[in-house]
Amino acid sequence: MPFIDVKASCEITSEQELRLKEALGEAIARIPGKSESRLMLCFQDNMRMWYAGKDDGPTVMVHTAIYGTTTADAVEDFGQAAVGLMREVLGAKNVYLRMSQGTDWAF
Repeated sequence: MPFIDVKASCEITSEQELRLKEALGEAIARIPGKSESRLMLCFQDNMRMWYAGKDDGPTVMVHTAIYGTTTADAVEDFGQAAVGLMREVLGAKNVYLRMSQGTDWAF
């Protein structure tokens, strides 16, 4: 089960959330063995975020956690897609993505 947690300093409208949900559902399939059918998403907007000592966002942090492991190429491919989405859909100026991989999950 992949989990994607999006924290943004800006507002995320219902329309933007739907676009991100759909596009992240497609992007997760870039990681072998992962799909939207088991994807859990969390969107948190209007977060107080600072980057380089400034709050001149929009700033977005995307934490993606997957069960198991994948290749560096798959992480790069998914990461580029996810970061691009945040820039395109939210107009994000500062975007970072963290990928966690492991088997210490219970569900």
